[in-house]
Amino acid sequence: MSAAYIDLARAHAPLLLIVMPLIGAALMLVSGPARLSWFVAGLVASAGAFVAVDFALGALTGAQPVAAVGVMLHVDGIGAFAAALLAVVAALTIWGAGATLKDSGGAAAPLALALMLCVTAGWIGALLAGDLGSIIAAVETAWLAGVGLVAVNASRDRAALNGALRMLSLGGVGFALMLLGAALFARAAGTSSMESLALARIEAPGLASAGAALMILGLAVKAGVAPLHAWGVAALGRSTSMVTFGVGALGMLGALAVMSRVAGYVMAAPEIGEGIQAALAALGGVSVVVGSVQAVGARNLLRLTAYAGVSQAGCVLLSLALGSPAGFAAALVQLVAFAAAALALYGGASAGRVQTLAMLDGYAQRAPLASTAITAGALSLMGAPLTIGFLGRWRLVEAGVGAGWWWAAGLVIIASLAGVFYGGRLIERMYFRRANTAYAGEGGVWRVALGPVLVAAIATIAWGLAPGGLLRAATSASLMLGGLSP
Repeated sequence: MSAAYIDLARAHAPLLLIVMPLIGAALMLVSGPARLSWFVAGLVASAGAFVAVDFALGALTGAQPVAAVGVMLHVDGIGAFAAALLAVVAALTIWGAGATLKDSGGAAAPLALALMLCVTAGWIGALLAGDLGSIIAAVETAWLAGVGLVAVNASRDRAALNGALRMLSLGGVGFALMLLGAALFARAAGTSSMESLALARIEAPGLASAGAALMILGLAVKAGVAPLHAWGVAALGRSTSMVTFGVGALGMLGALAVMSRVAGYVMAAPEIGEGIQAALAALGGVSVVVGSVQAVGARNLLRLTAYAGVSQAGCVLLSLALGSPAGFAAALVQLVAFAAAALALYGGASAGRVQTLAMLDGYAQRAPLASTAITAGALSLMGAPLTIGFLGRWRLVEAGVGAGWWWAAGLVIIASLAGVFYGGRLIERMYFRRANTAYAGEGGVWRVALGPVLVAAIATIAWGLAPGGLLRAATSASLMLGGLSP
């Protein structure tokens, strides 16, 4: 009997991945004390991560069929891969947030946890949506939940409200661009169904190109890609761990993953592929350069991490711009690298409530585990050998050189050199300077709550040593761009 229930759950896994976080969010509002809410949220997120990983393994191997549920869902390789990654990151961040619940205030913590679960449900919904309209609705759900998360956690620092207002205004622009773009593209292709887009005949290439470009531009706003990243630093620069995890890690990762999925479908049409390639390449190149330069000049650790994320997002877009299975596989590997670095840096900063770089002086003596995590994240951003960051960038260089894009390889080198500068500065401060402030993190048993985030972020470096499984999964996902078997 239990096996029958397991098979039933697996067949309905895509719907469960969307519904479970929403049910968890509802429970947050009636669960009572902050710690109890955190424990319940962690259990829900962990269950979702287990279902997502099992679903992705089945989808990428073709071993598990998906049942029709009367909801417009469509499973493809990129969606399955990214949904599993997002669910795992959500579970780690929610468990890790337990050590800093006081930063949100006891009364606001359950609401903040509920919003984090809504962010997760929204982005996963967009990764599994069956038509363009459903993608837009899911993206806006996740985005508005992120805006609410920033606003709820602005009680101790009113400057964060500026970030929420910027997110709300720029997000509205992104929504309008996506809505108009989807309408134009659907008109040109004759359908808005993801399943039909792979085989659609585009009768008006100009209209379709404009629509696809507007959709990608709208998602680029949500992902904080330069020069459309004005909201990112304002929202993350002086925020609590809830915001950095929920918006800086989950939010940006979700937006980049959805952009990868949408790009995979629209670039499959040869009539418009070259134009979308040029748009993605231009956005990616600008993002790499601008993000790297701003990260070098940052004096705030959270701002530096946000700018480094912009540079990493640019590398993802350059990979997508190649339009080949190798390019999409490189983009998926870099999404994993982005998540690992964000968890390590934001988690390490949250452990001791570090914001300015000066607060890192002697940090290794006061918080060895957090310092090790920050070091791992910094090395990954540098693209140091034997790290997941190096693997992602090397895959981009391979795919770029294979396509004759030598300039893309040059941009990767620029990003890595900039990473050596600002990443090396973090390491130098932590290990070679004397501490000038006391440890400001949570004491007692709750300090251990950051363990899952920090240890998981460090453990992802192991993929730089043994990347075989990750590379096979990314390759399989990239070959299923239209939901076809690899």
